[in-house]
Amino acid sequence: MYASTQVQPRVWIGCLACYNGGDLVGDWYDGDMAGLVTPADLHGRTTSHEELWVMDHDGFSGALDGECSPDHAAEVAEALAELTDDESSAFAAWFQLYAERDEPDGWVEQFREDYRGFHDSEADFAREWFEETSSEEERARLNQWPFYDIDWERAAQELFTGGFTSEETLGGIHVFYAA
Repeated sequence: MYASTQVQPRVWIGCLACYNGGDLVGDWYDGDMAGLVTPADLHGRTTSHEELWVMDHDGFSGALDGECSPDHAAEVAEALAELTDDESSAFAAWFQLYAERDEPDGWVEQFREDYRGFHDSEADFAREWFEETSSEEERARLNQWPFYDIDWERAAQELFTGGFTSEETLGGIHVFYAA
């Protein structure tokens, strides 16, 4: 069962032998079931055709960016089903940058470990990161000169050349730390 309110990932799986022969034979399936589809399912009968391919998809929040194998689509759909709605767009950005396509079992855990949240800008992230990781005494100094004049854009440049990365999206950035 797909617990999220986002769209159930679906894939259009086609027969490659038919496609290469000039025919378009395929159908839409739930993404998490894509790896179970057989050539006989597509043709409605036993066939000598062996290779299937995902030629279109919907509801993957940007985690798939083109054609792929049915098994890969099923793995991504299963990972998306574990995420909240708020996590899904960040996961898509992370997936394009970092996901090891050969190790789907750890995708969600690794994403959650790497993800540092949604922020207005890299400078805003730098300030928030400082506030979250500094002592109460250090934070109190922010209200005293020269600390209230910190160039957070410059501070962000240092952070984002030291392991943090950002992916721009509507209204801000997703921040990741992938050591």
